[in-house]
Amino acid sequence: MSGISVRIDSISVMGLSEGAGEQAVQATVQDALRRLAERLAKSPLARSGVKELALERLSLDTLPADELLSERGAERLADELYSAVMRRFP
Repeated sequence: MSGISVRIDSISVMGLSEGAGEQAVQATVQDALRRLAERLAKSPLARSGVKELALERLSLDTLPADELLSERGAERLADELYSAVMRRFP
């Protein structure tokens, strides 16, 4: 998909009560990461020949649980992730 390699060691979703929508959150995060890969493949980074990105930590502002689990949750999360990555690599 993307010529840029991305390795994620850990993803933490905080603020959800235990057991509340775990499968839905997992599906949303997986969909968001797929969307992120698609965007990175079309990004200026990919067009400039970047093959690997190294980020020790990438944190996002709070994304409310109801928004994360909404119909547009994966798209919103992918937007936030892409913006955060692009801010780190101007």
